[in-house]
Amino acid sequence: ETLQRIISTLGNKNDEIHNFIDMLNQTIQNVQINSSNVISELDDEFDGLYSILDEMKGSMASAIQQEQARKIHALR
Repeated sequence: ETLQRIISTLGNKNDEIHNFIDMLNQTIQNVQINSSNVISELDDEFDGLYSILDEMKGSMASAIQQEQARKIHALR
């Protein structure tokens, strides 16, 4: 009878451990998915920022060239 209780307890603990392992594996998958999603969103945000900065660079370069042309014309 004692041996049967020990075996039963060990079986229950084994089930608990397997359930815990399954939960950990699911948590790992969720972390991986969430990390991938965040990295993707970060990439999108930086792409948008690079685009804005590139537009600003072009606009500023154009303004500098126009000012340069105006000054050269005035000096001539």
